[in-house]
Amino acid sequence: MSIEATESVPLAGLQRELERQLEERLAVLAELEPFALPSVDPVAYQTAASHRAVVELITAALNRITQGTYGRCTRCERQIAPARLEVLPYAAACIECQSHAEAA
Repeated sequence: MSIEATESVPLAGLQRELERQLEERLAVLAELEPFALPSVDPVAYQTAASHRAVVELITAALNRITQGTYGRCTRCERQIAPARLEVLPYAAACIECQSHAEAA
């Protein structure tokens, strides 16, 4: 079962917000790329790595919207709390599953 929207944000609006965040992250990466080498600028390297990881999460969330599975935990398939998605719209796991993954 897919969700049509989170409780506070329509799915179309959420998709636009994720696309906006994706564009912002990609723009930052484009600026960092020339310096993002561990031997040249280790801070830029780590920042770029962090942005790349979030780009992957946002892309996966956009794919879940397209597939109709957005808002469902990718581990247990239960609904992710709307408050969690409001704070972290690209969250793939519910709090419980994410806590178990981080503890492992």
